[in-house]
Amino acid sequence: MKAAMKKVSLLAGMVSCCAMLSGCLTHWAVDSTTRLQVENRTSQTIVEIGIVSEDGSAYRIWIQDTIPAGGKSLVYEADWVGTFTMQVNTTESSFRFDNIELEGGSEYMVLTDSTDGLHYRFR
Repeated sequence: MKAAMKKVSLLAGMVSCCAMLSGCLTHWAVDSTTRLQVENRTSQTIVEIGIVSEDGSAYRIWIQDTIPAGGKSLVYEADWVGTFTMQVNTTESSFRFDNIELEGGSEYMVLTDSTDGLHYRFR
């Protein structure tokens, strides 16, 4: 009787682990959206972040949120998966970053000051 209960408990544990992990695993295979949070480590206030079309003729706002120096944005989700040009608008200027690769899922972008404007990295 105890052996049967151990087997049932083990089976129930395995099934519940698989059920919990299946949601995370499907994000690797089928994520068609990107969730972005931005940390502003610059000396400027960010007022908007958007995606520029391939030919540069169109611009679509992704994050329209004021992110003060040293602050973090909320998490914003959009249907952006692929390689894009991203534009970051601050109270002082606009900066474009070419060939930003968004693979879907959650992304955490850190913006910092550099000698030629702004620098980004994903963490």
